[in-house]
Amino acid sequence: MMQPPAEPSPSGSRLARDSAVVGAATMLSRLLGFARDVLIARLLGAGPVADAFLAALRLPNLVRRVLGEGGLNAPFVPLYLDIKGSRGEAAARRFAGEATAHLGLLLLVLIAFGEIFTPWLVLGLVSGFANEPETLALATQYTRLMLPFLLLTTLAALLAALLNAERRFTTAALAPALMNAVLLGVLLIQLSRGAEAMASASLLAIFVSLTGFTHLGLILLRLRKIGLPRLSLRWSPDMSRLVRTGGATLLAASSAQLVLLVAMQIASTEGGAVAALYYADRIFQLPLGFVGVAMGTVVLSEMAASRENAQDDAMLGRALALGLALAVPAAVALATLAEPIVSVLFEHGRFGAEDRARTAAALAAFALGLPFAVMAKVFGQVYFVRRMPRIPLLAGIAAVLVAACSGYGAARGQDAATVAALAASLAFVAQAVLLSLDLRRQGLWQPSLASLRPIIAIMGASAIMLGALLQLLPALTASLAPGEPMLLRITALVALCFGGLAAYGLTGALFGAFDLPHLRLARASARTPRS
Repeated sequence: MMQPPAEPSPSGSRLARDSAVVGAATMLSRLLGFARDVLIARLLGAGPVADAFLAALRLPNLVRRVLGEGGLNAPFVPLYLDIKGSRGEAAARRFAGEATAHLGLLLLVLIAFGEIFTPWLVLGLVSGFANEPETLALATQYTRLMLPFLLLTTLAALLAALLNAERRFTTAALAPALMNAVLLGVLLIQLSRGAEAMASASLLAIFVSLTGFTHLGLILLRLRKIGLPRLSLRWSPDMSRLVRTGGATLLAASSAQLVLLVAMQIASTEGGAVAALYYADRIFQLPLGFVGVAMGTVVLSEMAASRENAQDDAMLGRALALGLALAVPAAVALATLAEPIVSVLFEHGRFGAEDRARTAAALAAFALGLPFAVMAKVFGQVYFVRRMPRIPLLAGIAAVLVAACSGYGAARGQDAATVAALAASLAFVAQAVLLSLDLRRQGLWQPSLASLRPIIAIMGASAIMLGALLQLLPALTASLAPGEPMLLRITALVALCFGGLAAYGLTGALFGAFDLPHLRLARASARTPRS
């Protein structure tokens, strides 16, 4: 008996276009956030006040990255689209309203407990502060001021997942950029006034919470055009389905951020290492945000919308090749240019040469794990769309254990920031390997020589880019020195980056790194009627 033809998989152009839109919006947010951190480094330096503030900021950043940049997509989007496809849009919107109301109530309770038990919450993030009572007191104060942000941005993240389910990606991706723009304005005012570090940190903590209103307000404005869900505390069978798999799915989707949280714990064992790791992580998050968030948001929504598992292998291959085409050269550039990047961006004001060296070493260590972090992000979507979170959850737990064991085992007597970053990279490697092996075992990913050819070409083009950077770097070293005019230093760094990018782009095109014909064949076969 002939079955209806499989629904065509999303065209390569649409997948690439939507990924580019989300990636560009995320990159804008990360760039503004990065500019924010450059100004924080100039205003606060890398001492106790900076350690306390950045440790407190870790919690809002963690929540925003886990929930606001696609984490809630994994449990919510497949279930929402399943309800919409089987019972209609009205039932799906009722489910969205129930999920929003119950999440809001839960958050109010959690934030109240957080305000009461803030010192223990801070020690859970940076246990090394137990031996530094003044830094712990400052971090507790800043954390209390930032906690309301968690309520507002988490609700915004759930409503943004609704937008993503309807394939309206741009507003949800742009909202964090507006938040960072507000903080940038506050920082510029404080720097122009020559404000004292401790008072500036308190003011910034207050404005972190206020930016949560901008995030939620922007999402609500966009939702009004397609209809706001009606809030309801009714507990339906759909809510039970969400709770059964949602917690495990959210934990699995947030495993990379949990690894970075462990890295922060490792860094907290040495004074000043928390700030160094934070600044290195912010640079690391630029390419990871562009690739990982775009792949996680768009690929998940497209797979869930297609409701045709046979097409996932083709889409997985395309997403993996697209992700590695950006992640591999970015990792090479970050590892090779860590010193000049950190120097040009951060070595100003209270941020000195010793801070630069420590941050650059941590950045180079982070770069080693970047391609594997992207691979794990892409592989996880296959499980999430099927609502099968067990394997990615186990792989995430294994990654956290790898980070903890390798980091704490090597931290004593070593630079804690570098050890923490290396531990995170090892964790990303372990997670990607475990997921790839299970996908192969279950037959969900069957890479062929044709599908691996673009990835091999990417590696070759990246190696040539490395050679080009090593040739260019000695000629521009003098222009990158801290004593040179800022405009000259920025120009030299941009010249290095564009020189490496040109070498990669030309050789990548020559080697066929950006040509994915096997995926066109896979899509053609997916359209073939089955008997």
